[in-house]
Formats: sequence, structure tokens, C-alpha cells
Amino acid sequence: MMLFYSANPILKWAGGKQIIASTLSRFFPREFERYFEPFVGGGSVLFGLCPEKAIIGDLNAWLLDTYQAVREQFREVARILDGMVNTKQEFLRIRKINPVKLDLVTRAAHLIYLNKTCFRGLFRVNRSGRFNVPYGQYDRRFYDLDNLEAAARVLKKVEIRHMDFRMCLNDVTHKDFVYMDPPYYKLGKYSDFNRYTSNQFRESDHFRLAAFCRELDLRGVRWAVSNSDTPMVRALFDGYRIVEVQNRREINLKSQNRNITELLILNYSETNPCESFGVSNRLK
Repeated sequence: MMLFYSANPILKWAGGKQIIASTLSRFFPREFERYFEPFVGGGSVLFGLCPEKAIIGDLNAWLLDTYQAVREQFREVARILDGMVNTKQEFLRIRKINPVKLDLVTRAAHLIYLNKTCFRGLFRVNRSGRFNVPYGQYDRRFYDLDNLEAAARVLKKVEIRHMDFRMCLNDVTHKDFVYMDPPYYKLGKYSDFNRYTSNQFRESDHFRLAAFCRELDLRGVRWAVSNSDTPMVRALFDGYRIVEVQNRREINLKSQNRNITELLILNYSETNPCESFGVSNRLK
């Protein structure tokens, strides 16, 4: 079950779905008990759907701490943000601070600030988990109080789980719906999209995810997966419905490379979105 659109993402995110969130949602089931998103990232789809019951997960602890802080103390997060200025000197000062040593609210404010003032809003950390993106030199506000409050209202209905996608979906049932937006399978020789935690999301993880999706399908769980349009991804999800979706990636330095085609893979039919392929196949 879904409510009305009520918030924009509070963070920019590589691979974010803000531009196409409404397009994706047209392919989602109209009715479900709980909404699961185990790779929440910037949360564009979550904030767009505003589900009555939701479970989100990620392995990025700093990200999830930020959502928790906004959910519970958004005014305190805003108060700290109000004391920051958008200058390179301030950016470098904040970037040097180890977020693990900060209280929850300050840690959230620091992530929002760094995310909105760094180069192209890219979240990237080194192997020690330290933020290492350069300053962006953008003359703009780095947060909006009204939207922060709106995001807090959405997050009030959300359970936050800091765990691997399999564990996050441990209690999912056929009454629920799962949207998965993992770090994309690389389009070329190198991709920054898999370095949003100190551990990378590697090719073996894509195999693991595809295998788990087939397990969920056999249990009658409805899911949709976003990923890059590559032969590997198409092969991993062979047999399922694949929809090509046009998106734009502002993070690409070359403007001619910003318009891309992504894939949305579904395990339920458009004519009967309340049944998964697995359930349908067993009934035949």
C-alpha cells in the first residue's frame, strides 16, 4: 500500500533514481503489505512511494545513521547544518573528522554537508572508511529544512537494518514487495559506483544477488531489480521480464555519456502483478 509523494531525497547518490523514480513505480504492484529496499542509497524510490510500512537496509553505516538521526532528531541535525558554511576550508575541516567518533546527530549533519558540497555529490570512501571526495565549489544550499522534516515523516514508518541484503530480507513474505537497486555491474573497465563502503560490491556479489532473487521467486515473493544494461546482467536474470529504462547520470564528466539505458527486471507479470513467476509456474 502506498501513500502520496511527500519528500525528496536528502542526499545525492551515484546511481540515484530521483529522475526516474515515478517511472519505476509504474511497474510496481499496487498492493503489498511491506516495502523492502535492501540497497537504499539515496532513497529516491522510498521517498517517492512513501509506503505505510517499510524496511530499508544497507551496509553503509554512516548512511543509515543519517537516516536514523533525521527520523528522530531532524531539528537538531538542521541546527548543526546551520552552523556550517559552504567553503573549501570548511569542507576540508569537516572531511578530516572521523565520523565514528561523533554523536549520531553530528555524524548525520556531517554526511549531509559533505555529500552536498563535494564534487558531483559522489559518496566514496577509502579502505579505512574515510570520505575522500574533493570539494565541489558549488554555490548552493546544502539542505532544505522543510524537506528534511518531510523526510523525517516518511522515515517514521521505516525500520532500518544495517546488514547484508540477504539478512535484510530474512523475514520477507509473499505479501510484501522488494525493490533492489544494488551498486551497478560495471559498464567499462572501472566503476566508482561500487565503492560506497570500505568493501566493494564485486562481480561475485551480483551472482549471489541473482541466485537469491531466484530463491525469493520460488517462495512467491515479488521483486524488482535495477541494474546496468550489460550482457552479464541480462544473462544473470534470463527468463524474467526485462524493461529498458532511460536515465541520466549527471556524475559522468562527459555530457555525451550522461544519457544511459538501465534495466528494470521483474519477477511478476504486468497483467497479474500479485503473482510472482515462481508461484505462477507452480500453478501451471
